[in-house]
Parts: sequence; C-alpha cells; structure tokens
Amino acid sequence: MEPEDVPFRIELADGPAGPVVRPHGELDLATQQELRDALAAHAGRGRLTLDLSELRFLDTSGLRLILETAEAARRDGTDFGVLRGGESIQRLFEIAGVLDLVPFRTAGERGAP
Repeated sequence: MEPEDVPFRIELADGPAGPVVRPHGELDLATQQELRDALAAHAGRGRLTLDLSELRFLDTSGLRLILETAEAARRDGTDFGVLRGGESIQRLFEIAGVLDLVPFRTAGERGAP
C-alpha cells in the first residue's frame, strides 16, 4: 500500500513528559474532529505534544484546530507543544503568518519525543 493510500489515523504514545498525539495522513475538514477529540482526551495529563511529522497534508481547518488548541493551552496554563511537520506542512504556518502563535518544539527539547 502506498503512503498516500493510508487513511487518516492517530497514533498515541507516552512521551517522557506526557502524552504525544501523532496524526498520520491528511488533516483536513473531514478528519480534524478526530484529532480535536484525541487532543481533548489527553489534555490535562502533564505535558501534551502534537507531533506533525507524519502529516502529508494540512488545510486551514487543521491549522485553525492547532491554533485553537495552542490558545486554549495558554489560557489554561497547559504545557502544549508542537513538533514540526515536513516542509509543506510548515509552509502553511509560514504563509498564514502564525509561526509565532504556535509553541513549536524540536525533538528532544525538554522531554519531547
């Protein structure tokens, strides 16, 4: 099966400092609710990390979800961080002008996976 044939799925892992939520595939209007639910289910359990490294595609609905999650974490005092995606994923953050609104982390930073 080619990577682009793999349906959207979410991998959950226990990182050294808290849960890691890693979506695979395409994060868009059709799949963003699944990610929203996974993030909500793991919020408040230590440090929460969203790993975008396995995304092939991100649209504005997924971008909005990430921004909303980051804002809610700031408001609630939750330690939320995002591991960068590939070049095309990061380009959307850049084009939208929101790089400074997302708490990006690098792998290995303060316990990131």
